[in-house]
Amino acid sequence: MDAYLFTLWKTCREGLYSIAELADNIHLSPKQTKRYLTRWQEDGWLAYTSGRDRGHLTQLVWLRHVEREYAKQMLERIERESVDAVTEELSWDWSPAQTGRFMRKLEQKFGYTQESSDALLIPRRRPFLTTDPLEAADIHSAHLVQNVFSRLFAIDADGKLQGELAHHYAWNGPVLSLYLRKDVRFHDGSLLTSKDVTKSLRKLVAYPAYARSYRHVEHIQSNGPYQVDITLDQQRHSLLPKLATIHTSISKDDVGTGPFQLTRNDPKKTILSAFPNYYGIRALLDRIEFIQMSDAYDPVYRTSRSDSGETDTIATQSGFGLVFLNPRPGGPFERPEARHYIHRLIAAIRPAIQSLNERGFPNDRGFLEQFSSVHPLPEGPTVLFTQPLRIKLTDFTDKVTRWLCETFDAHGIPYEFVPIGFKASITDFHAFETIDLAVHAEVFERNLPVAFHQFLTNDFSPPAKMFRQMPEMNKWIDRYDETPFEDWMRLHQTVERYLIDSSYFIPLYDDTRIIPFPIELQNITIDSFGYFDFSKLWISS
Repeated sequence: MDAYLFTLWKTCREGLYSIAELADNIHLSPKQTKRYLTRWQEDGWLAYTSGRDRGHLTQLVWLRHVEREYAKQMLERIERESVDAVTEELSWDWSPAQTGRFMRKLEQKFGYTQESSDALLIPRRRPFLTTDPLEAADIHSAHLVQNVFSRLFAIDADGKLQGELAHHYAWNGPVLSLYLRKDVRFHDGSLLTSKDVTKSLRKLVAYPAYARSYRHVEHIQSNGPYQVDITLDQQRHSLLPKLATIHTSISKDDVGTGPFQLTRNDPKKTILSAFPNYYGIRALLDRIEFIQMSDAYDPVYRTSRSDSGETDTIATQSGFGLVFLNPRPGGPFERPEARHYIHRLIAAIRPAIQSLNERGFPNDRGFLEQFSSVHPLPEGPTVLFTQPLRIKLTDFTDKVTRWLCETFDAHGIPYEFVPIGFKASITDFHAFETIDLAVHAEVFERNLPVAFHQFLTNDFSPPAKMFRQMPEMNKWIDRYDETPFEDWMRLHQTVERYLIDSSYFIPLYDDTRIIPFPIELQNITIDSFGYFDFSKLWISS
């Protein structure tokens, strides 16, 4: 199956074309296009008469129905091969009728060869951005990392700290001593020691995205095989909850100690296999398979025993959406009255957000769930913008962003889009230097106080990129290191109100995720990112 031939069929019907037009449609050079046309003519797909002189057009005549013949091949391949073998072809621009045929065939098989092992199969829209805990700044990568790596501590929704790789800890003045569990093995079979943890933590505190969060750490050293000492400038209890966040997961040469090990990761499929020597309870599922599928295909999770086709759904909280107004030097939002004006316009249309996304609910409070409250909108005059707003455009929030811009059009506010890829929007620390407005979707980890702190301070997060141009925020951020963890929520509320009342952050919606799953999947529990806890699942017979 030739993707270039398929694209030519979809974009060029019979008629007259210049070679340049044909080449542009299939994204080849004119010379390459002529060579392909010759081959396709020899194979009987088409006939073409090349224009002899400069400016003459090429006549294209189709002899066979490319999509129909390729669709027949696709159905045969889906029947005998796995889904990942045809993932690339599934993403082609098939007609709705053919896409429906493929979906029905996939529902019967889903590319899985029945085996005695228990596996959960999950369709995904795009490959994982990273498997490195230090770089797992998006929810999908973080969920993967959570299953492959372990942290020193876990913290629940109520703020209770529990040991994972660390059995217990003790303070001795400014030194935090961590005492590790014994006989914990990495996925490569090696035993976890204090040297591994020391090396991993040193890499963490030296990583640019977290340099500010761990600026008070002066020294990290191993003290015997199972003790790690972290020396700070003074005793700071804020360090312990930080060591329970996803980026503090312990890694050794990209290998973890979690309930699943990464056994395959490529553009077509990612496989997690149960780790038999996991220090906790061995997972009952043998494998998790993430299979890359285009948006057109059924998002239902399936298992190796999905015979009945019966499914159920579960709704989980999936974070919130907000609008950032960036006060960059020389930009339109240096002026508070300009920010307040946009804030009022967004608040006026916010109740209609559910017409755009039925799982999005208008949020006029804030980002701290039940700890946020409604405050009056800032008052001020209508503002005339003499320069276009530079609006970040990313595929993940494209729909909401364009919806907001309809309001800007209605009020005569000039703007221009600045396209930024999804990965670059996370990893490019300079992305906000020329951006005025951005729509952002955020999903918190289980513990709200820790998650909001990470949202404000992690350099992968947009607020940290903005705060470089907001010196007043440095004073607020510094207060977290001086504040006991149990008092962070009160500080969060103060910071939240400042950011909303100043119209730097504008709440937009709360989101709900609907996860469809087969009824034979048992013990459904939700982990800290709103997804299934894979380590607790099992499949009924």
